[in-house]
Amino acid sequence: MLAYVRTGLCALSFLPLPALAAPPSTNPQYVILSFDGASFVEQWERSRALGRRTGARFTYFLSCAYLLTRDTRQAYKGPGVKAGRSNVGFAASPEDVRARLGQIWAARAEGHEIASHGCGHFDGKAWSRKDWMAEFGQFTTILKDAWRINGLKGAPAKWDAFATGEIRGFRAPYLSVGPGLYDALAAGGFDYDASTVSRGPAQPAKDGGITRFALPLIPEGRRRVG
Repeated sequence: MLAYVRTGLCALSFLPLPALAAPPSTNPQYVILSFDGASFVEQWERSRALGRRTGARFTYFLSCAYLLTRDTRQAYKGPGVKAGRSNVGFAASPEDVRARLGQIWAARAEGHEIASHGCGHFDGKAWSRKDWMAEFGQFTTILKDAWRINGLKGAPAKWDAFATGEIRGFRAPYLSVGPGLYDALAAGGFDYDASTVSRGPAQPAKDGGITRFALPLIPEGRRRVG
Protein backbone atom coordinates (compact mmCIF):
# COMPACT_ATOMS: atom_id res chain seq x y z
CA MET A 1 0.00 0.00 0.00
CA LEU A 2 1.05 3.59 -0.35
CA ALA A 3 0.54 5.95 2.54
CA TYR A 4 0.48 9.65 1.81
CA VAL A 5 0.97 11.92 4.81
CA ARG A 6 0.91 15.59 3.91
CA THR A 7 3.39 17.57 6.00
CA GLY A 8 4.10 21.24 6.44
CA LEU A 9 6.52 23.60 8.15
CA CYS A 10 5.65 25.43 11.36
CA ALA A 11 7.48 27.66 13.85
CA LEU A 12 6.66 29.05 17.27
CA SER A 13 5.88 32.74 16.94
CA PHE A 14 8.12 33.83 19.79
CA LEU A 15 11.32 32.35 18.29
CA PRO A 16 13.52 34.61 16.13
CA LEU A 17 13.69 33.39 12.55
CA PRO A 18 16.55 33.99 10.11
CA ALA A 19 15.87 36.02 7.00
CA LEU A 20 14.91 33.92 4.01
CA ALA A 21 16.66 34.39 0.68
CA ALA A 22 13.47 33.31 -1.08
CA PRO A 23 9.90 32.62 -0.04
CA PRO A 24 9.38 29.08 1.26
CA SER A 25 7.89 26.60 -1.16
CA THR A 26 4.15 26.19 -0.99
CA ASN A 27 4.24 22.78 -2.67
CA PRO A 28 2.94 19.99 -0.41
CA GLN A 29 5.39 17.42 0.86
CA TYR A 30 4.45 13.75 0.96
CA VAL A 31 5.81 10.83 2.94
CA ILE A 32 5.29 7.65 0.93
CA LEU A 33 5.29 4.23 2.61
CA SER A 34 4.68 1.21 0.42
CA PHE A 35 3.46 -2.35 1.06
CA ASP A 36 1.93 -4.72 -1.50
CA GLY A 37 -0.50 -7.63 -1.63
CA ALA A 38 -3.22 -6.53 0.81
CA SER A 39 -3.46 -10.11 2.08
CA PHE A 40 -3.38 -10.34 5.87
CA VAL A 41 -6.60 -9.14 7.52
CA GLU A 42 -4.64 -8.25 10.65
CA GLN A 43 -2.52 -5.81 8.65
CA TRP A 44 -5.64 -4.20 7.22
CA GLU A 45 -6.90 -3.70 10.76
CA ARG A 46 -3.58 -2.32 12.03
CA SER A 47 -3.11 0.08 9.14
CA ARG A 48 -6.68 1.34 9.34
CA ALA A 49 -6.24 1.97 13.06
CA LEU A 50 -3.02 3.87 12.28
CA GLY A 51 -4.91 5.94 9.73
CA ARG A 52 -7.56 6.86 12.28
CA ARG A 53 -4.90 7.95 14.77
CA THR A 54 -2.73 9.94 12.38
CA GLY A 55 -4.97 11.04 9.52
CA ALA A 56 -2.88 9.03 7.03
CA ARG A 57 -4.63 7.67 3.97
CA PHE A 58 -3.43 4.44 2.41
CA THR A 59 -3.57 2.85 -1.02
CA TYR A 60 -3.98 -0.91 -0.79
CA PHE A 61 -2.61 -2.66 -3.89
CA LEU A 62 -4.79 -5.74 -3.88
CA SER A 63 -3.93 -9.08 -5.49
CA CYS A 64 -7.28 -10.56 -6.50
CA ALA A 65 -6.03 -14.12 -5.89
CA TYR A 66 -6.77 -13.35 -2.23
CA LEU A 67 -10.47 -13.12 -3.14
CA LEU A 68 -10.49 -16.76 -4.29
CA THR A 69 -10.04 -19.99 -2.34
CA ARG A 70 -8.55 -23.25 -3.53
CA ASP A 71 -12.10 -24.34 -4.33
CA THR A 72 -12.86 -21.26 -6.45
CA ARG A 73 -9.41 -20.59 -7.91
CA GLN A 74 -10.42 -21.85 -11.36
CA ALA A 75 -12.17 -18.50 -11.82
CA TYR A 76 -8.73 -17.02 -12.55
CA LYS A 77 -6.44 -17.81 -15.46
CA GLY A 78 -3.24 -15.80 -15.83
CA PRO A 79 -1.66 -15.16 -19.23
CA GLY A 80 0.28 -18.17 -20.42
CA VAL A 81 -0.52 -20.40 -17.42
CA LYS A 82 -3.21 -22.92 -16.55
CA ALA A 83 -6.37 -21.79 -14.78
CA GLY A 84 -6.19 -21.80 -10.99
CA ARG A 85 -2.49 -20.90 -10.76
CA SER A 86 -1.05 -18.11 -8.59
CA ASN A 87 2.45 -17.27 -7.36
CA VAL A 88 1.07 -16.10 -4.01
CA GLY A 89 -1.53 -18.76 -3.26
CA PHE A 90 -5.16 -18.06 -2.47
CA ALA A 91 -7.40 -17.22 0.46
CA ALA A 92 -7.64 -19.83 3.21
CA SER A 93 -11.44 -20.15 3.19
CA PRO A 94 -14.65 -18.41 2.18
CA GLU A 95 -14.74 -16.76 5.61
CA ASP A 96 -11.20 -15.46 5.03
CA VAL A 97 -12.46 -13.93 1.77
CA ARG A 98 -15.46 -12.45 3.59
CA ALA A 99 -13.19 -10.83 6.18
CA ARG A 100 -10.98 -9.33 3.47
CA LEU A 101 -13.97 -8.03 1.52
CA GLY A 102 -15.20 -6.40 4.73
CA GLN A 103 -11.81 -4.74 5.23
CA ILE A 104 -11.84 -3.45 1.64
CA TRP A 105 -15.26 -1.88 2.10
CA ALA A 106 -14.43 -0.41 5.53
CA ALA A 107 -11.14 1.04 4.26
CA ARG A 108 -12.92 2.63 1.31
CA ALA A 109 -15.50 4.19 3.66
CA GLU A 110 -12.67 5.69 5.73
CA GLY A 111 -11.17 7.44 2.72
CA HIS A 112 -8.47 4.94 1.78
CA GLU A 113 -7.92 3.83 -1.81
CA ILE A 114 -8.13 0.34 -3.24
CA ALA A 115 -5.85 -0.21 -6.24
CA SER A 116 -4.76 -3.17 -8.35
CA HIS A 117 -1.73 -5.42 -7.98
CA GLY A 118 -3.09 -7.78 -10.61
CA CYS A 119 -4.23 -11.27 -9.71
CA GLY A 120 -1.68 -14.08 -9.79
CA HIS A 121 1.49 -12.09 -9.02
CA PHE A 122 3.25 -13.26 -12.15
CA ASP A 123 6.22 -11.53 -13.79
CA GLY A 124 4.60 -9.71 -16.70
CA LYS A 125 7.69 -8.07 -18.16
CA ALA A 126 7.27 -9.93 -21.45
CA TRP A 127 3.47 -9.78 -21.53
CA SER A 128 1.78 -8.13 -24.48
CA ARG A 129 -0.83 -5.41 -24.31
CA LYS A 130 -3.45 -8.13 -24.85
CA ASP A 131 -2.08 -10.15 -21.92
CA TRP A 132 -2.24 -7.16 -19.59
CA MET A 133 -5.75 -6.25 -20.72
CA ALA A 134 -6.82 -9.81 -19.91
CA GLU A 135 -5.22 -9.56 -16.45
CA PHE A 136 -6.90 -6.21 -15.78
CA GLY A 137 -10.23 -7.60 -16.91
CA GLN A 138 -9.97 -10.60 -14.63
CA PHE A 139 -9.07 -8.39 -11.68
CA THR A 140 -12.22 -6.33 -12.24
CA THR A 141 -14.44 -9.38 -12.73
CA ILE A 142 -13.14 -11.24 -9.68
CA LEU A 143 -13.36 -8.16 -7.47
CA LYS A 144 -16.92 -7.47 -8.65
CA ASP A 145 -18.10 -11.08 -8.36
CA ALA A 146 -16.09 -12.17 -5.29
CA TRP A 147 -19.16 -12.45 -3.08
CA ARG A 148 -21.03 -14.62 -5.56
CA ILE A 149 -18.02 -16.72 -6.59
CA ASN A 150 -17.44 -17.73 -2.97
CA GLY A 151 -21.11 -18.25 -2.11
CA LEU A 152 -21.17 -15.28 0.27
CA LYS A 153 -24.18 -13.14 1.03
CA GLY A 154 -24.28 -9.52 2.15
CA ALA A 155 -22.52 -7.68 -0.69
CA PRO A 156 -22.93 -3.91 -0.24
CA ALA A 157 -25.42 -2.26 -2.58
CA LYS A 158 -22.75 -0.19 -4.35
CA TRP A 159 -20.12 -2.92 -4.56
CA ASP A 160 -20.41 -3.43 -8.33
CA ALA A 161 -20.02 0.29 -9.03
CA PHE A 162 -16.97 0.38 -6.78
CA ALA A 163 -15.33 -2.63 -8.43
CA THR A 164 -15.92 -1.43 -11.98
CA GLY A 165 -15.37 2.30 -11.54
CA GLU A 166 -13.08 3.15 -8.64
CA ILE A 167 -9.87 1.18 -9.27
CA ARG A 168 -7.59 3.86 -10.73
CA GLY A 169 -4.08 2.86 -9.62
CA PHE A 170 -1.81 -0.07 -10.48
CA ARG A 171 1.48 -1.58 -9.33
CA ALA A 172 3.08 -4.43 -11.26
CA PRO A 173 4.15 -7.55 -9.35
CA TYR A 174 7.92 -7.54 -8.80
CA LEU A 175 7.88 -3.99 -10.23
CA SER A 176 8.40 -5.82 -13.51
CA VAL A 177 7.30 -3.62 -16.39
CA GLY A 178 7.53 -3.64 -20.15
CA PRO A 179 6.10 -2.02 -23.28
CA GLY A 180 2.97 -4.15 -23.11
CA LEU A 181 2.06 -2.77 -19.69
CA TYR A 182 2.58 0.84 -20.70
CA ASP A 183 0.45 0.30 -23.79
CA ALA A 184 -2.37 -1.20 -21.71
CA LEU A 185 -2.60 1.06 -18.65
CA ALA A 186 -4.59 3.92 -20.17
CA ALA A 187 -6.84 1.53 -22.10
CA GLY A 188 -7.40 -0.33 -18.83
CA GLY A 189 -8.84 2.79 -17.23
CA PHE A 190 -5.96 3.59 -14.88
CA ASP A 191 -4.89 7.09 -13.86
CA TYR A 192 -1.52 6.20 -12.36
CA ASP A 193 1.13 3.51 -12.12
CA ALA A 194 3.44 2.93 -9.15
CA SER A 195 5.76 0.29 -10.64
CA THR A 196 8.92 2.26 -11.41
CA VAL A 197 12.02 2.93 -9.30
CA SER A 198 14.08 6.12 -8.95
CA ARG A 199 17.56 6.71 -7.52
CA GLY A 200 16.13 9.23 -5.06
CA PRO A 201 12.95 11.19 -4.35
CA ALA A 202 11.36 12.24 -7.63
CA GLN A 203 8.31 14.22 -8.66
CA PRO A 204 5.62 12.07 -10.27
CA ALA A 205 5.86 12.25 -14.05
CA LYS A 206 3.05 12.00 -16.58
CA ASP A 207 3.48 9.89 -19.70
CA GLY A 208 0.78 8.89 -22.15
CA GLY A 209 -1.93 10.13 -19.84
CA ILE A 210 -0.65 8.00 -16.92
CA THR A 211 0.99 9.55 -13.85
CA ARG A 212 3.96 7.48 -12.70
CA PHE A 213 4.98 7.35 -9.07
CA ALA A 214 8.51 6.01 -8.62
CA LEU A 215 9.72 4.23 -5.51
CA PRO A 216 12.99 5.88 -4.41
CA LEU A 217 15.91 3.59 -3.62
CA ILE A 218 17.34 3.99 -0.11
CA PRO A 219 21.09 3.18 -0.13
CA GLU A 220 22.47 1.13 2.76
CA GLY A 221 26.02 1.09 4.05
CA ARG A 222 28.92 3.05 2.65
CA ARG A 223 28.56 4.74 -0.69
CA ARG A 224 31.53 4.51 -3.01
CA VAL A 225 32.62 7.88 -4.41
CA GLY A 226 34.95 8.34 -7.40
